Amino acid sequence: MIPIYLEMNAFGPYADKQAIDFQVLEDRKLFLIYGPTGAGKTTILDAMCYALYGDTSGDRRSGTHMRSEYASPEQPTYVVFLFAVGYKRYRIERSPEQQIAKKRGTGLRKAASAAVLYEVDENGNDTAVIATKNVNIEIERILGFKSEQFRQVVLLPQGDFRKLLLANSSDRQQIMQTLFRTQRYARLQEIAKEQHDVIKDQYQMIAGHIEQCLQAAGAADAEMLSCQAAQLRTNLQHTEYALKVAGKDRDAYQTVVQQAQALFSHWQALKISRGRQVALEAERDAFKRRRLRLEALRRAQLLAEPCRHVDEIQKKGSAAGKKAVEAGKELEQARIRLMNVKKSNEELEKKHDAYQQDVDRLARLQGLLEKAQNYGQLCRTAAAMQAVSDQSSDRLNALSQMLNTYKQKLEDRQTAAAGQADLAAAFEKAKAGLTALRERLQRELSAESLHATITAAEASCKEASAVLSRAAAQSHQDSVDYESVHALFLQGQAALLAEGLIDGQACPVCGSEAHPHLAVTVENLPQKEDVERRKQQAAASEGRRQQAEVAVRTKEAALREQQRQYAELRRQSPFAGTSQEWQMRLHTAERELTVLQAQVRQAARLSEELLQLQQDAAAMETSVQAARQQAEHDRLAMARAMEAKAQAERDLPEAYRQVEYLRSDIERLSGQLRQYERQLRQVRQDVLAAETVFARWGEQERMLAQQVTELRCQYTEVFAVLKERILQAGFATVQECRELQKDISCIEEEQAVLAAYEKDVQQVQGQIQQEEQAVGRQDEPDMEAYGRTLTEKNEECRRLSEEAARIAGQLKQLEEAQTRVRNWQQEQSGLTEQYKTMGAVYELISGRQTGVNFERYVLGALLDEVLTAANGRLDQMSRHRYELQRSHTWDDKRIRQIGLDIEVFDNYTGYARPANTLSGGETFLASLALALGLADIVQAYSGGIHLDTIFIDEGFGTLDGETLDFALQTLLELKQGGRLVGIISHVPELRERIDTRLAVHKTDRGSTVAFELL
Repeated sequence: MIPIYLEMNAFGPYADKQAIDFQVLEDRKLFLIYGPTGAGKTTILDAMCYALYGDTSGDRRSGTHMRSEYASPEQPTYVVFLFAVGYKRYRIERSPEQQIAKKRGTGLRKAASAAVLYEVDENGNDTAVIATKNVNIEIERILGFKSEQFRQVVLLPQGDFRKLLLANSSDRQQIMQTLFRTQRYARLQEIAKEQHDVIKDQYQMIAGHIEQCLQAAGAADAEMLSCQAAQLRTNLQHTEYALKVAGKDRDAYQTVVQQAQALFSHWQALKISRGRQVALEAERDAFKRRRLRLEALRRAQLLAEPCRHVDEIQKKGSAAGKKAVEAGKELEQARIRLMNVKKSNEELEKKHDAYQQDVDRLARLQGLLEKAQNYGQLCRTAAAMQAVSDQSSDRLNALSQMLNTYKQKLEDRQTAAAGQADLAAAFEKAKAGLTALRERLQRELSAESLHATITAAEASCKEASAVLSRAAAQSHQDSVDYESVHALFLQGQAALLAEGLIDGQACPVCGSEAHPHLAVTVENLPQKEDVERRKQQAAASEGRRQQAEVAVRTKEAALREQQRQYAELRRQSPFAGTSQEWQMRLHTAERELTVLQAQVRQAARLSEELLQLQQDAAAMETSVQAARQQAEHDRLAMARAMEAKAQAERDLPEAYRQVEYLRSDIERLSGQLRQYERQLRQVRQDVLAAETVFARWGEQERMLAQQVTELRCQYTEVFAVLKERILQAGFATVQECRELQKDISCIEEEQAVLAAYEKDVQQVQGQIQQEEQAVGRQDEPDMEAYGRTLTEKNEECRRLSEEAARIAGQLKQLEEAQTRVRNWQQEQSGLTEQYKTMGAVYELISGRQTGVNFERYVLGALLDEVLTAANGRLDQMSRHRYELQRSHTWDDKRIRQIGLDIEVFDNYTGYARPANTLSGGETFLASLALALGLADIVQAYSGGIHLDTIFIDEGFGTLDGETLDFALQTLLELKQGGRLVGIISHVPELRERIDTRLAVHKTDRGSTVAFELL
């Protein structure tokens, strides 16, 4: 992965948008990121890590917490990162959940987190959207590792830099699994185990099937199963013969039952028909009454049309009466409206004289409008000329005063400019002296710091020597105790051997047959466990002594190196005062330099001001002459404009000199005239309309009254004729006939009911005659007795059929069981051979005998290659003292399972020790070498993983000058190999040695960042 472009907005200490274009580095492959504490150096790494994975470099802060405290609510927090992997380029944009200003209205809104990954071309243009969801999965696929591995092999954050070196075997295995993609070896073991388990499970499953099949059949083995099948075949033949005989007997009896059932059906039909005949006779009177009502309905139906004619006449009369009443009301309202509009017309006619006077006055006002418009323009022209003339006079006076002022300043500056020639030389001399004082103060501060470090180192050496003395005494004591206990144990073993010796028989130790001096048994002899415990205790004490000795030698060597550096520094800069005294001298020189600098600047300003004043005075003379001519010209123009204004005031009345007032009166008077004319036209139209409406409603009321009278006469004549016809039809009253007419729609229904009744009577009589002929003289049969006998015969047939089916089913199951058992036994023979082969393969790659499975074996080999690559750099940086190696101590069974622990071999002591016993600077060197070695091997083995970049955050401050040189030389070799290396450090020497720097500047409104290419 190679970074190309990074953009941060409102991120961490960066309030505004900050863009870092790594392309400006071109062939520069090593650069330093520097700046004050808290400025945001590590935030640059946080931004890259957050853009890729959504977390920060140290994994201590979320993206939400990275929003800048300097940012305004309108500024969104986001990171844009453009990077290359191989020949492809990608751009990722990510923003956290944040509170920002609303786009509409006021207040804040919560913006959800978002991330988008694009593939881009060489110009940065998008070519494809790779993902808007599950972006981290795509990043892990492209880069080849997750966030945690990214922070351990590419981006090495402050505090986490040593994790790869000091991680336990389990953590290191997870890292290497991801980087080298060794999951396929574990998958191979899983596949072998799956195949092994599948064969084993299949064999056991088949054995279970055979056992279950035999148990279900009630047989101990396959032979017994064959005997049971033969017995069932014999039983099936006997049962099938008995079923055939019982079936013939049942079929013969079933014919007799069918004949009895037919006779029983005729008897039941005869009983039902006789019951229906009795019910129909009971309804005869009711149907007679319904027949009489049907005849009355038919008579009423004949009179329905005359009745409807009478009803229509009555409805027309009622409607005409209502319309006549409404027409009378409308006629009265029309009369009232006519009176009102005539009254309004008379009132408007009275105002006609006043209307004519307003017309004449409007004509006079319109004649004054043009004069009023010209007067306004004349007034504005006169006022403008007056203002221009006043401005010209004021400008002439102001320019004259300014000219006098310039002349006075010119004389003052010429007097003050004398005597400033020697200030520049004095300033340069003071500046050189100040630089020398600063360098001397820095050397004195370094000497005092180194002296304090030496004092602390001497105390540490004394403490380490005391620890070594105690460890040596304890080791000697534990060694003596072990030798004593071991001697007693051997003596006890000799005594035990002596107890079993017999004269004349050879000793198993020396072979002698004579035993003159037998070993004597001593009380409280130590056991073997005591000897082993003392041995381990002595070994542990010796180990602590060796560690203490190594610590003393290391600290003494460091102390001697610091004392040498201090002596060299004092040789170059002998003591001439403390740092506080040099600081006071520096402050005094700075104050003097500040005073001289101010004087030099003042002299330069005086010279510039003198030249400028001379130029300004000459220009001012020219301006005064031009202003005097312009003032005279403006005064004459003002006089002409004032005369024209006075003439207009004599021609125009004062009330109408403002054209707005005149136009207002014209518009007001015109509106009054138009309103009167509109009202007069409207009233005349209303009078004509009211007269028309009044005449129309009068005519309509007369016609409706005449229509009502005619309808009343017609109704009286028609109703008398209808009443006579109703009485002649046999009805007592008109109301009786009208009530029956309401049920005329039921005539057809009543006819159908009566016809159905007659049909039922005839049908029942015919059915009774038919069933009596069918029954004849035969008695009704007892069907229950017939049914019981037939049921018994059917039950016997069913029982025999079920017995035959049961026996046949059992026989079929036994035959199928025989077939399955034979097939399963053949499968077991084949699985036995497969199990032998796959079992041997699984035992080998699972590491059951060695404790190291196939994947762990591969990881161990890869780790050896990584350590070999790392030792090539660590040997140079540690000056041939340290090398990393894989731990081969098998006492801890957990280590035997993993085998990926790292220890450090010290060539000075000849011992290997755990990596966590290294000092801070040594740990940094070992971690750096391991990270670089891992990057080399990963890129060599994993074609899809490109480790083209490494960032290192701090750690160089723990190195002395010589070791720092070796570390930088190693990083420069990486640069020559084409790998981009970024370093974050406060060490001043790095800033002096690295000419490509990314500077982070801290301000009170957030930090800024920019490249420095020297």
